[in-house]
Amino acid sequence: MRKKRILFCSEATFLNTGYATYTREILNYLHGTGKYEIAEMAAYGERNDPRAANIPWQYYGVMPNQNCEPKAPQQEIDAYNSNGVNQFGEWIFEHVCLDFLPDVVCDIRDFWMLDFAERSPFRDYFKWAVMPTVDARPQARQWIATYENADACFTYSDWAGGILEDQSGGKINYLGSAPPSAHPAYKPFEDKRQLRLENGLDVSSKIIGTVMRNQRRKLYPDLFAAFRKFLDKDIAKGQSSPCYLYCHTSYPDLGWDIPELLQQYELASHVLFTYICPETKKPFPSVFKGAIAQSPYTKKWGATLSNVKNGASYEDLSQIMNYFDLYVQYANCEGFGLPQVEAAACGVPVMGTDYSAMESVLRKLEGFPIKPAALYKELETGCLRAVPDNDLAAQMFEEFFAKSDEERAAIGQKTRENFEKHYQWHLSGAKWEAYFDSIELLPIEATWASQPKIHQPKPKPEQAPQIPHADLARWLITEVLGDTSKLNTFFEARLTRDLMYKSSTASTGGMYFNESSQAFAGTGARESFDFDVAYNQMRAQCDTFLELGGMTT
Repeated sequence: MRKKRILFCSEATFLNTGYATYTREILNYLHGTGKYEIAEMAAYGERNDPRAANIPWQYYGVMPNQNCEPKAPQQEIDAYNSNGVNQFGEWIFEHVCLDFLPDVVCDIRDFWMLDFAERSPFRDYFKWAVMPTVDARPQARQWIATYENADACFTYSDWAGGILEDQSGGKINYLGSAPPSAHPAYKPFEDKRQLRLENGLDVSSKIIGTVMRNQRRKLYPDLFAAFRKFLDKDIAKGQSSPCYLYCHTSYPDLGWDIPELLQQYELASHVLFTYICPETKKPFPSVFKGAIAQSPYTKKWGATLSNVKNGASYEDLSQIMNYFDLYVQYANCEGFGLPQVEAAACGVPVMGTDYSAMESVLRKLEGFPIKPAALYKELETGCLRAVPDNDLAAQMFEEFFAKSDEERAAIGQKTRENFEKHYQWHLSGAKWEAYFDSIELLPIEATWASQPKIHQPKPKPEQAPQIPHADLARWLITEVLGDTSKLNTFFEARLTRDLMYKSSTASTGGMYFNESSQAFAGTGARESFDFDVAYNQMRAQCDTFLELGGMTT
């Protein structure tokens, strides 16, 4: 019997992004079983990217060759740049499928990165497993409808799974959470006192640390406010040990004005940051010295705060986390929040906002959940975000450091044990393996080598049929598109609505806008829509299917 053919759509596995790391580790696990034929469709990797040379499975780069040889013709580059979602693979997905002939297609990304697989004319030929990022509730109806149409759905957290099951009424084939793990470099240091001494840190100091990029949803202003409250209480008690908030973050970036926050909360001497030496690439802790600081290794200026282009290695970041007495994730939502798990791998107790994926992580690690003061509805997305209770956080900081050194060490050890119990790559890999093994392997003659399903659309009438919008939508689906599976679905409901209002959103949802709130994007967010537009779109889909279907035979 032939091996099942599995195609993963994600970011190129030679990158160090979150999606790339997850895909790389899961595919390494699956490849190690020897049971499957595996391929990746790699966003942000060129067709002939040399970094793919050592990948032990089949590689399909999404980007046309611009830096690699042979250079892609300009026509191909223009086609790639013609649509923003092409970066995720939409423009080559069908061609990859025709070359690899997958039994299963998997995607672990956000809705707007993966929904093209649902719209593929080859959708009946493969099982489709998704693992969407769910960082808040409620999820857009359009997204839920797509996940319902998937054959299987995993999540990064138990909390996310509960949201999907609740909103879909159990219609999503949810198979549980398969979370990521930490890199092996993350581990406890035996002598943390010596580690601090070697890096110029007071061994008796209390250090609360966080590893979060400087983005809007990472609530640095609230974290600074909570730490200020804790610091004031500590000073009032006459405590002699210095207190620090260590922020491994980026500046400048898309988020908060760090210097302003330091000034506002009078914390300039109590907040540490990670600077990276440009020559040695070694990090060093320091109070804020501006965007550029002097490196202690070379005595030269040019060191910058860590960022996505100039970050610390896994080994260095493990060392940084070992400085911490307590790790805190202070965000209004998280799709997962991997630094919490990385801190736990280092044996550092974890505290965080008790909302979204952080809920699941904190409970599995037996950490310290900070109950939100409130939830608010975000205008752009329609999702609920958390407002942390800064007074409660300050109190919890105080209670943690009131514990003895022995008690805190025991909590850290227990945190590490919980990491080993719940967050291991082989545990998540086994869940994917179990799903693939449960799938019935169909003969290729029943899928990719089958006769193409040919539907001849009804000719376009001179005028739109004079029937109710709901009936018109059903006529378009059955007589033009020829896909009755879309009846009584979100697709039909949306089509009816757009015909009624004579306009449609140009987007299927994005980083900040969902389909229902796209109007906030401003000019061009909505497009004119009528019977003629709907007919032509559906006719084009039929033509595409006929063209590609002919290539399978």
